[in-house]
Amino acid sequence: MQRLKENGGNEKCEEAVMKALRYFKGNQAGDGSWGGGTKVAYTGLVLLAYLGHCETPLSEEFGETVTAAITFLVDTAQKNKGRLASNPQDKHWCYSHAIAAYALAESYTFCTAEGTLIPGLEDSVQNSIQWIIDNQNKSGGWDYSYEEAGARGGDMSITAWQMQALKAALHTGLDFRNMKGCIRDGLKYCETCQATDGGFGYTGTRALGDGHSTLVGAGTLCFQQHKGASNSNARKGIRYIDKQSKFDYQNGPCNLYEHYYSSQAAINNGGKSWMQYNEMFRDTLLAAQNADGSWPAPPQPGPAARNDPVYVTALATLMLEVYYRFLPGTAAKL
Repeated sequence: MQRLKENGGNEKCEEAVMKALRYFKGNQAGDGSWGGGTKVAYTGLVLLAYLGHCETPLSEEFGETVTAAITFLVDTAQKNKGRLASNPQDKHWCYSHAIAAYALAESYTFCTAEGTLIPGLEDSVQNSIQWIIDNQNKSGGWDYSYEEAGARGGDMSITAWQMQALKAALHTGLDFRNMKGCIRDGLKYCETCQATDGGFGYTGTRALGDGHSTLVGAGTLCFQQHKGASNSNARKGIRYIDKQSKFDYQNGPCNLYEHYYSSQAAINNGGKSWMQYNEMFRDTLLAAQNADGSWPAPPQPGPAARNDPVYVTALATLMLEVYYRFLPGTAAKL
């Protein structure tokens, strides 16, 4: 609560997060997952929301929920030799894998600190993160189906999730082959996607949907997490967010995929940028929450939107946890 208030949050933020976590608890499937055909990705997102509130297998209210989610993802990894996807034949499975690997890496960090390591968790983290490193595209980015030599070379949207997973993996203290070189090449790819206005494109500097806004937070966060908030590419991204970001849950536009990233980038930068951003998003996001703890699909959701209550609520919850998930200015995990 101290961190929450110091960084511009209030009691309503905490109340909203708790309502959302209880919503997830009440809608968890018997196998520990959430969602339908993309349940590996959705389970990863929801698990990140629990971890973002420091909920672990030892938590009094949510311990069983968290344990079941981790176990579901560990079982998936073990059955598929480290690959995390509901359907590895679908070319989009690289999203599911990275999100779930990110969640498992954070779970490992929490569980080892508490001495509650779940069987198979370490191997699942080791194998899933190594898959990301070993299947990087020659461009330095990541592509559909983890193609290593595809002419498309990947895109910023896929790449950002892999880079987040790699950051979480660094915190585990585990050893991964070629981690340093992989991150170096990933950042070089991200740099090729930054436009002259500071925003980020989809493939190269080519805009996605609404210009360079959708992925500006994604690209900025990649540089902040791996190079620090003072990095020049990160600062250019923040300047774009300062000038161009729009967030209105009642009337639109409201692209939660964009703002999942931009909220993290803004607080990592801190200062006037964060104050301006926080004023823009906080109260309109809080006012939109449903009575059951979920969030409705926003108007004018923009590219990468999904009209699914689990997906929408997970992103909204993660946005409201930025006040204490990371240390502003460094992106260092608490």
